[in-house]
Amino acid sequence: MKNEKRLLDLIRAQIKLEKEISDRLSKLEERVDSIAARLLIREMRLDTEKHAEILGEALKVADAPRSFWDYTIHVDADKQAVKKELAEHVTVEEKMRQQIEEEAENTDDEALKLLLGHFAEDEKRHHRILKTILSKAYNMEI
Repeated sequence: MKNEKRLLDLIRAQIKLEKEISDRLSKLEERVDSIAARLLIREMRLDTEKHAEILGEALKVADAPRSFWDYTIHVDADKQAVKKELAEHVTVEEKMRQQIEEEAENTDDEALKLLLGHFAEDEKRHHRILKTILSKAYNMEI
């Protein structure tokens, strides 16, 4: 119980920190002259906002007695539609990654190449996330 309370306190503190950093990055983003630097700062700000939002959602169920994977959709028809949509999205994510990598290969602009590299890594991570969801929540391997 003590560890769970500590975990919840840590998550709350992390959410607060993520929001503070997001605000600071937003202000910094407005002050930076370089387009490349501004885009990279925006990428960091959006990631930070995403982290705060995800941690907030995790906090809602963090003190529950069951695993996060045990929270499922309760309507079978919707479950099947979601499962199909997730499986289709795996294919789309792979196409997006390939296209982004091709774009990166065809530019000489180092800043754009860096941003596209970040996007390609995001797409790879999204692909792994979708496969994990299908495996853990829907018992389906792709």
